[in-house]
Amino acid sequence: MTRIAKDTQVFNGAQIFTDSAERAISYLKMHTPLTDWSVSRVIDGEQIHLHVQPDQLLKTGQRVEWEESLCSRMANGAAHIVENTQEDPDYSCMRLSAEVGAYAGYTINDDRGEMFGVLCGVRTDPLTEGEKIDEELVALISSLLSAQLKLARVADRERRNSELSDALAQTDALTGLLNRRGWDKITRDAQERLDAFGDSVSVAVIDLNGLKQVNDSQGHAAGDLLLQRTGEILRGKSTESCRVARYGGDEFMILANGVAPSQTEAYFSVFKESLEEAGIPAAIGFYSAQPGSTNIDQCIAAADALMYQQKYQSRVRARKNS
Repeated sequence: MTRIAKDTQVFNGAQIFTDSAERAISYLKMHTPLTDWSVSRVIDGEQIHLHVQPDQLLKTGQRVEWEESLCSRMANGAAHIVENTQEDPDYSCMRLSAEVGAYAGYTINDDRGEMFGVLCGVRTDPLTEGEKIDEELVALISSLLSAQLKLARVADRERRNSELSDALAQTDALTGLLNRRGWDKITRDAQERLDAFGDSVSVAVIDLNGLKQVNDSQGHAAGDLLLQRTGEILRGKSTESCRVARYGGDEFMILANGVAPSQTEAYFSVFKESLEEAGIPAAIGFYSAQPGSTNIDQCIAAADALMYQQKYQSRVRARKNS
């Protein structure tokens, strides 16, 4: 919780939803015969398990093609509680029914009234005689999570507006872009949303080729103009959900909210092509964060490594052509 003004408090919606989801699945694991429970996100054609009480089958960050998931059948009208997937005609034909013997699931809706994901439970064996799952309980908890998600999203937007204003005030004097301190603030926010909601976020690292040569041959004033021009181009190609920073020296960073792994190459190629058209040689690496497997720091490190690989390949090509 962050105090931003006298008698005014802004709640961390991401943390609120995380706490609610984890308490819900912990309760269901204790009070149902299913071994694994999850709150998942459905995005970019995949189901991603965000908050998990694991045992046999599920883990945080686990992904499955949505159309191949048992939850997709449920969302399309099949039973919410399945005692034996191999005996249910809607589920028995699916590949996962060989691994999942019993299933329970209800959808979770977001603040726009659209499906956010699924509250689901599974275990390897079918339910035995006498084992029951209270469908009304699962439905109730799902609806409560939907309500909590709506409140969390509203609270999170208010918090982010406050914190983003503070972050955007941290700028680099030469380019007017975010500086390192501002960058660190927005990446912390992105990590919270990644963990809580599974929001898509991708990062690019851009390094100019030849700034030192410009400084040495034309002077630092010319090098400063090159950095300023680079900043103008990157800012001009950024979208409302995109943040650009000068991280230090001739290195720039881009954080793109809402850009999924399948979209990264097309999205960031616009920046590289615009620099090339302006006659500014640069190397760029990009990578997408993945809930439960690749955090923002790891995403930046991977993008940085790809950028240096591209830089090395450019040098090799230049030597061959000389």
